[in-house]
Amino acid sequence: MYRRIAAALATAATAGALALGTAASAEAAPGPGFYARSHHSSYAECQAAGVAGRHIWGSIFFCEPFTSTRPDVIVLWVRY
Repeated sequence: MYRRIAAALATAATAGALALGTAASAEAAPGPGFYARSHHSSYAECQAAGVAGRHIWGSIFFCEPFTSTRPDVIVLWVRY
């Protein structure tokens, strides 16, 4: 029992540390209520994926470049 709890806490701590490490290198997210659903190689491909999945996440979504240094990666942001 204690091993399972310790393993779960270690896993959660590792995931939290990884998330904090990558959050410092990424640019600001659009805010609460949105999450990155997928990434695409073009804006048109991202828009098509957003429209195709609107029955899952609704009609509110947007596409933007991943960072200013990586404009070739377009991220699809959807509401949850």
